[in-house]
Amino acid sequence: MAIAMDQRGAPTQLFTTNRWVTGETWYAAADVCAMLDRFVIDLARPSWLVNRWITAMFRLFKPQMAMLLLARDAAIMSWRRRHRGKIHVFEDRRLEVTSTLEIDLDRQIGEINLALRRAA
Repeated sequence: MAIAMDQRGAPTQLFTTNRWVTGETWYAAADVCAMLDRFVIDLARPSWLVNRWITAMFRLFKPQMAMLLLARDAAIMSWRRRHRGKIHVFEDRRLEVTSTLEIDLDRQIGEINLALRRAA
């Protein structure tokens, strides 16, 4: 999961990438979704404030992140079917970004506040 920022440093988009972009271990969307609640960066370095902000973004946009992870896996499977046998899908440099979603921080906070007022 990645967060795109504008020139002011405001988050504008969430996106996922193919495995080769980060060299990570690949986990299926269902497994990653199960891990989202436990995602915490609580390290002083390189920046404790940035680490806490990233953790908060994961909490704030958890539903959207889950949706993006499912879209990521669908994109990977679709790519695999269309390019069967030509190259391993996780190493295919033609597939970099696998899912994207525009986000609005103020709108998300507003929607959560509204839902909390309705639940009270």
